[in-house]
Amino acid sequence: MKCYICTNEINDKNETDEHIIINAIGGRLKSKKLLCSECNSDFGENADSALAKQLNSLSNMLMVSRHRGAAQPIIGDDPKTGKKYYLEVGGEPKLFKPEITKKKNGDNEEISVTARTEKELRQILSGLAKKQPKFDLDEAMKSAEWQNKKLTEPLHFQNTIGGKDVFRAVTKTAMNYYMYCGGNRSQIEYLISYIKGETEQDIVWMHYVDSLYPLAEDKCYHILYLIGNPKERILYCYVEFFSTHKYLVLLNKEYDGRDLKQEYYFDITDVKEESLKIEMNYDRKTLLGFFKDKDDKLFSRVKEAFDHSIQLGLKRQDDNRRGNILERAIQNSLGKYPEGIPITEKMRKECVDEIVKDILPYLIDRMEK
Repeated sequence: MKCYICTNEINDKNETDEHIIINAIGGRLKSKKLLCSECNSDFGENADSALAKQLNSLSNMLMVSRHRGAAQPIIGDDPKTGKKYYLEVGGEPKLFKPEITKKKNGDNEEISVTARTEKELRQILSGLAKKQPKFDLDEAMKSAEWQNKKLTEPLHFQNTIGGKDVFRAVTKTAMNYYMYCGGNRSQIEYLISYIKGETEQDIVWMHYVDSLYPLAEDKCYHILYLIGNPKERILYCYVEFFSTHKYLVLLNKEYDGRDLKQEYYFDITDVKEESLKIEMNYDRKTLLGFFKDKDDKLFSRVKEAFDHSIQLGLKRQDDNRRGNILERAIQNSLGKYPEGIPITEKMRKECVDEIVKDILPYLIDRMEK
């Protein structure tokens, strides 16, 4: 088997898992027979990283399960204060960076430090202690107050869709799937220079048509839909991420390969493949028309798709938060006893008290919202 990019033989030394849909967004479909390790690494650092960055907010909010690593925090800002925050996977906000303020008080200088962790606070205070001989590091650590503050305003963060590097990554996804389905390299060879960023091609565009399939409010999909039609001389692939980012890729408009129809539907919420029914059998004129007369007035449909995923993400985060509250309460009560001992009435009461203590702030927060 040869790498379809560089045509080098794939062997035990250079084989690698190539995710058809990138791992960064929870892609599970993969193969060791597509790319060598060098080509895989090159694309990972360029086009794939641009796609991963653009889709990270949805990966974060939907708490996608990945083969390796976790989604990166989202960077948002408080519109009132201008402060930046990290929004961790699961919805937990944290300061973007520690804050240090200095104020003169007569001959003295007052220093206020807000840190995100005890370790970070100690590192900052250690640096201050080196410049202030009379500064007592241990005393300062003892006097530190740890607070949980609730944000009063929703955090703002940006979502974008498309762009040259992202279009290249989407094209590579479609090419990967074509080759994974037994495609012939000669049919897509001309696109290799494009996905490397060496040439330009006008073969990718956003594709928001009337509902292709029924989408339940608690579902979200990655979709690949590949069609090869030698009678119409067209090879194309519909690529959908998170039921939100939707693209059509024209892989070849002079296709002379075999009849081909392959579909892949991956349920992000239940982390499994699923069967859906999509029909997108375009004729040549209709397909090429999408790229000739591009619809650039897609805002309402893009917004509708984003709204669905964001609402689902918020629900998943809320469910996760409740689960964490219960788990922490049980650990803080029953967890202090030896494993396997009978649960007494006293232990039950301690567990209930701990749950109530943790769940009340959550319920109050929900009622205020």
